[in-house]
Amino acid sequence: MLTKYLYIAGCIPFIALGILHTVYTIADIYNPKRLIPYKSEIMGLMKESILAITKETNMWRAWVGFNISHGVGMLFFSVTYLYLSIFYMSFLQSSLFFMSAAPIISLTYLVLSKKYWFSIPAIGSAIGLLCFVAGILVQLYV
Repeated sequence: MLTKYLYIAGCIPFIALGILHTVYTIADIYNPKRLIPYKSEIMGLMKESILAITKETNMWRAWVGFNISHGVGMLFFSVTYLYLSIFYMSFLQSSLFFMSAAPIISLTYLVLSKKYWFSIPAIGSAIGLLCFVAGILVQLYV
């Protein structure tokens, strides 16, 4: 039972980060002020710069799309694990794949946060990772 609550707790930081990331990005489409370059002229250059792979979009539109898809992906990960933890915990506990995927994905987000992003997603990822690892340890040893 404790594993269930640790997995639910591990989902919460990722749900919060996914919602914030998606909402901030969508808000930036209409009123850019969060996930934008600090120097405003860079945003203008992003809008003028097409991608080498295609002329169908520019760097700004790609940036917005990447950020929205990133937030939605994080939400999918966390809501899926929340759903499994609440309604299908016996299935989750019996699956080595699903039990180990949550900490692996969390660790991936933590590494990305430390290398490419900033402290808030790193802290959230670390909390989620610790909860998932603790959930596995409780299942194995308690």
